[in-house]
Amino acid sequence: MSPPMSGVKDLMKVPGLPRLFVWSMLGRLNVSALPIALSLMLVRWSGSYVVVGLVGCALTLGQAAAGPLRGRAADRGSTGRLLLITGVGYTAGLALIVALAARAPASGWPVVVVVALVTGLSAVPVSQISRAVWPRIVGSELTPALYTAEATASEVVTTTGPLLASLVIAVAGPYWAVGVTALLTLVSTLVFAAALRRVGLGGEPLPQRVERLAQRSLLAEGPFVRVVVISMLLTAAIFAVNLSVVAWTQNIGRPALAGVLTACWTAGSLAGGFALSTFARGLPRALRVAGMAAGMAALAVLLPPVLGTVPLWLVVVVLFLGGTALAPTLAATYEQVAEASPEDRRAEAFGWVATATAGGGALSAALTGVLLDAYGPALPVAAGATLVAAALVLTVWGRTPSAEPVEEVTA
Repeated sequence: MSPPMSGVKDLMKVPGLPRLFVWSMLGRLNVSALPIALSLMLVRWSGSYVVVGLVGCALTLGQAAAGPLRGRAADRGSTGRLLLITGVGYTAGLALIVALAARAPASGWPVVVVVALVTGLSAVPVSQISRAVWPRIVGSELTPALYTAEATASEVVTTTGPLLASLVIAVAGPYWAVGVTALLTLVSTLVFAAALRRVGLGGEPLPQRVERLAQRSLLAEGPFVRVVVISMLLTAAIFAVNLSVVAWTQNIGRPALAGVLTACWTAGSLAGGFALSTFARGLPRALRVAGMAAGMAALAVLLPPVLGTVPLWLVVVVLFLGGTALAPTLAATYEQVAEASPEDRRAEAFGWVATATAGGGALSAALTGVLLDAYGPALPVAAGATLVAAALVLTVWGRTPSAEPVEEVTA
């Protein structure tokens, strides 16, 4: 047995991994950069936030619906070809939306909604493909560290995307911001596909396995369904906290603090991810989820209507400390998905997770809005803590086994 290794340093030594990891992250930048740019462009064109909502909803629905299909295609065919097709299709869809907003009258918004739906169906599956191939690249010993590094880096991408969009909007306007986002998506997708080929992946499909479990839907497998539900609950909870923090800063008349407080939560996540990768790689998954629930519960106690006034520094401290469990918890869900799905169906598995998290985020946004209007910021955060507690129950309820093939036959 090899001695314990230092996590991040060992990952850096894996041939081709650093380049692949960086482009995998850049390939996801559009997810956080696009909403701001697209919303400002559409409201400037149509003068209606209803149109903004419809287009955003259509884009999200397309992405959610296509997640498992894109994953299945990646498992059964060339991932390089899939990335090329979706990258070109997604970029072309965004370019068409920009052209319509620049040239067509605002009364043509139904066409934009349809184009957004098709564009969502073409969304590039960089995240699910990369999460599916990580175990094959680094092996079982380093997989937990790599999933932790991904969850941590994803927090940086989530924060950087809106900043990049805001910068381009300030310099050139929202139309250019959408265009730059589309171009960045295409370039990063193509380079990511090339990086996959460099490590021996992304070309010809692997021999398919014929096995009893593979003939059934992944949703027929109890351990996998449990992981999908956990992912949905965690995403819903994160959305609830983000929206509640924004609402609280609005209520106290200091909306600019929303970005600062979100950055504190992200900084805590970065610290937690780094600590887990470097010092505590064996930390039990249930303990990570419990830490996330505790952090949200503590935040709920500080917000109205539980407390009317609270020192800002205390909210910052609680957000930072609570955030330290975020990246480790997300990393645990990635590990569980990998364990609960056969190797040759892993991209499909992460596609189902992408669909579930999109649905969880959408439902959470709607419910959080109702709770904010009726009760204030504390209750949505408390609801988020409850959702994480439910995820904790599912985490400790039974062990998620690895899905081993019953019989292997080369097709």
